[in-house]
Amino acid sequence: MKKAVRLIFLTTTWLLLIFAMFELGMWQLHRAQDMAVATAPKADQPLIELTQIASAGMNLPIKAVNRIVSAAGSYSKSYIAPDQKLANQQIVDLDVRLLKLESGHAILVARGVAGDPPELINSPVAVTGRLYPRQNVDRAFTAPGLLSRIDPALVVSKENPFLYDGYIILQSERLSNGGKSEISLIPTPQISQAVPGFYWQHISYVVVWWFMGVLLLVAPLFPQLRKPKQEMKVRVKK
Repeated sequence: MKKAVRLIFLTTTWLLLIFAMFELGMWQLHRAQDMAVATAPKADQPLIELTQIASAGMNLPIKAVNRIVSAAGSYSKSYIAPDQKLANQQIVDLDVRLLKLESGHAILVARGVAGDPPELINSPVAVTGRLYPRQNVDRAFTAPGLLSRIDPALVVSKENPFLYDGYIILQSERLSNGGKSEISLIPTPQISQAVPGFYWQHISYVVVWWFMGVLLLVAPLFPQLRKPKQEMKVRVKK
């Protein structure tokens, strides 16, 4: 009876360990697949008005991130966002404007590399660009006329109590008076969801966990693991 209970216990433990190794390998495989999907380039969706994809005073919806949006209004304030890293790893100072819409709400627009002095724009503008979530890490020290990060929370005031979350990096700008703006546009790549680790790191873990599972699966085939302890003790005494 004891022998049968012991055999059932050992068999159950053995099977559970093999199943655990298999599931751990599957988990790492899914992580690798998620990383591949998250980092894969995606086709841009059609142009949409900012007011149709986001709301002022509310957090930026996930579906709005990376969308190409359009907006029209007038620039009310001008800022410099220093030490911003571009997609090509270049560090530049950006010309950031507060675009006040006809609704009275506003949104930050990164027009491009800042000029010296900053370009003066008095006429209404119509802009298109990619919508990004607000920055959470300071790039520089805060000072008058400077933004330590591109974050609407830094420019909220009594004059502009309701801002759209996030900011637009300009792709095109059209002046209402037909004039041309002097601007050095910057790349607007899509941002991808961060997935911890690296693709091949997860794949290597898959190999490790499944290899350990295979070792456990074939372990009973080895004679020295199947022989009773008593028999082994007798052999040692001889």
